[in-house]
Amino acid sequence: MIKLPPLKPDSDQMLHLDALRIVGALMIVVFHFNRFINLDGRWQLADDTIKSFSLIVDLFFVISGYVMAAIYTGRLTTPARYGDFLKKRVARLGPLHWLTLLAFIAIAAAGSAGLINERDPSRYDASCIVPNILFIHAWGVCHAQTWNFVSWAISAEMGMYLALPLLFWITGRGWIWTATGAAVSLILLAWISRDGETFSQWTFNFGVARAVPGFLLGMLAWQVRPVLAKLPAARFVMWGLLAAFMVASSQGAPRTALLLLMYAIGFAGVAADAAGHVGPVSKRLAPWAQLSFTLYMLHPLVLKIALNWVGFGMWKLNGDAMRLWVLAWVILLIPMAYLSLVLFERPARDWIAGLGKRTKP
Repeated sequence: MIKLPPLKPDSDQMLHLDALRIVGALMIVVFHFNRFINLDGRWQLADDTIKSFSLIVDLFFVISGYVMAAIYTGRLTTPARYGDFLKKRVARLGPLHWLTLLAFIAIAAAGSAGLINERDPSRYDASCIVPNILFIHAWGVCHAQTWNFVSWAISAEMGMYLALPLLFWITGRGWIWTATGAAVSLILLAWISRDGETFSQWTFNFGVARAVPGFLLGMLAWQVRPVLAKLPAARFVMWGLLAAFMVASSQGAPRTALLLLMYAIGFAGVAADAAGHVGPVSKRLAPWAQLSFTLYMLHPLVLKIALNWVGFGMWKLNGDAMRLWVLAWVILLIPMAYLSLVLFERPARDWIAGLGKRTKP
């Protein structure tokens, strides 16, 4: 009999951040599904609001930096320990990334063979298969978002993991060094991107650099969490800032202001966790954060097959009918993500993590 365990948080010390992770993952899903939500032009306000949801990825970078600092500060002291850390990160991110890459390669092959009407040379760039496999496709080596297009963020994360000894060297000198590093990286990236799209829009084109300030801010939040714990009503501030982000997005606020607001949401989440009192909303949402990575990686396949091919292409859905179809797949993604996590990702993760280890008698 297949064992279907309940979802549980990895730790009871980061439940507010876990709540932000699952809410953020669903917001990213809605962001990419948005192209089919307002086909009839009747949901323009929602369309305007959702366009800023891509900044949720920058919140993920903050949370990731905080988690890495919380778990690994003072622990990656030898090459062997650092190598084991990288192995665990690959085991966590690799299996589903490679599986979805393979699925999109199959889609491209079917399109090239004429079995389906699916040709996109920029998306299905064969020269970028190896960079995708090696997690370096957000390091400026590809010319577009390729294959599973959302995986650029996984590539950026891997860049931060590789740089972690350097980042710990910075944080080891105190929070002022960390804050300075975050500020300098923000200013430098803003200066570099001043004549084009803002750096918070970078993906394949050095999205790894986009991750730096958020990741450092997350590590800074770990260092100053005793101060953040004194923030009054921190969990209400966290949800209030998220609501403010939604309102500001709907009113067309500048993307840089929205980015800073997203960073503030991350700090408020750390403050809420540091304060130690967990609200009922976050407590109920936190276990679902186990599905956030899986939702993020699987939804492009649903976008391609269920929404684009079936709903829009075959059934010609529009208006409320298409919106209901989108809603149905947002909901269906949750059990899909759970089954992927339990039946594929966790076994694959354990297998990769166990490679090279001797079996005890």
